[in-house]
Amino acid sequence: MPNRHREDLVYLSEFLGKPARSRRLGTAMGRVWDVVATLTELYPQLRGLVLRHRGALVLYPANPDEYYGLLDTGHLTVNEQLLEPLEYGADDFSVREMLWDKQIVDVDGAKVVRVNDVQFLIGKKQWIVHVDVGSSGLLRRLGFEPAVRQVAKAIRRPLKDDLISWKFVQPVAGRSDGGPIRLTVAAEGLGDLHPGEFADILEDLDSEQRQVMIAAVDAETAAEALEETDEEVQRSILSAMDPDKAADILEEMEPSQAADLLASLDMQSSQEIIEEIEHEEKQELTELMAYEEDTAGSLMTTDFIEISANATVGEAMDTMRANAEEIESFYYLYVHDEDGKLIGVLSLRHLLQRDPALKVGNILQSRLVALKLDTPLHEIAELFLRYNFLFMPVIDEDGIQKGVVGFKDSIDELLPTIYKAWKAD
Repeated sequence: MPNRHREDLVYLSEFLGKPARSRRLGTAMGRVWDVVATLTELYPQLRGLVLRHRGALVLYPANPDEYYGLLDTGHLTVNEQLLEPLEYGADDFSVREMLWDKQIVDVDGAKVVRVNDVQFLIGKKQWIVHVDVGSSGLLRRLGFEPAVRQVAKAIRRPLKDDLISWKFVQPVAGRSDGGPIRLTVAAEGLGDLHPGEFADILEDLDSEQRQVMIAAVDAETAAEALEETDEEVQRSILSAMDPDKAADILEEMEPSQAADLLASLDMQSSQEIIEEIEHEEKQELTELMAYEEDTAGSLMTTDFIEISANATVGEAMDTMRANAEEIESFYYLYVHDEDGKLIGVLSLRHLLQRDPALKVGNILQSRLVALKLDTPLHEIAELFLRYNFLFMPVIDEDGIQKGVVGFKDSIDELLPTIYKAWKAD
């Protein structure tokens, strides 16, 4: 009698290579080569076992009792009439080709890992439930796991399994037929990662895998991650994308970083992407790309908050509040006169200490520290060290503000110069 309440956890490595025999004749029917699974809402369900028989691969849709028999006896009993050609449906994938020895993204741990084994739950239905990324999975495949576990237990350092639930796993490979595997619900977790964590993952993948990961998230999330990666990774991703998709991502990036990235691409790729960018952003990026390298103009972002000197402190606070989500330098307010010239800077802390009815022009400090468009790196670094600002405004020859240079956003370019200045002191 079949045990309808039985459930077993078993690994792919325990299936592979096991012999198959005909139920009717008892003759050899090859060996288990692979498992085909179907993507479902949460856990992939096993569709059947793949047998290598007479040089060909065929699919056998085993029932629960046949899986139990394989586990108990070490061989698969096959009803030959149920064998079918190995063909993949739209949601099917080869467990061996998709996961075995492949890199995956552990969304929960925010890292790229290699799969050493795959764990199934065998019961009334069969599912993929975990991937094994630990040393125990590798030892199991080599046949050393039982012996190593005994030794580890004897010295009171038991061997620990390193299993990742499927719901936290995002495959990054494609199907064997060349089509991309449908992303699982775990892809939603990528958007919850810190941009730096997502960037670390991207840097651990190859070019094709990066494209799969970027395609799994929206343009804003992709832009935030790209801003944290090195230039080589940025170029690898953008140069392989369709120009319109690359443009969507660049429009979400800090203008200065987007301009630098465009300038690093070959001329044809850069031009194709620029043509897809919205008119206003296109003008802004083209202007930024024209500034000489290693100057304030090439480092600055054009996202900042400015207000008239005639505005009240209360109006200034409202303006900062309205722009806080979109503009990183929101805690600095840049004040201009009637001719549009920059005349002062107020910090959020400064405004909080003032009467909301006061005019901002009446509370400005007389000294203004500002960069010129052609201010070189070493001078920018010295000013950041001297004044400990988070941002500094950039003005043209007429005193009109063109942007701001942020210390955090410019740290890679400024660090060598800052180090030299610090050593000199």
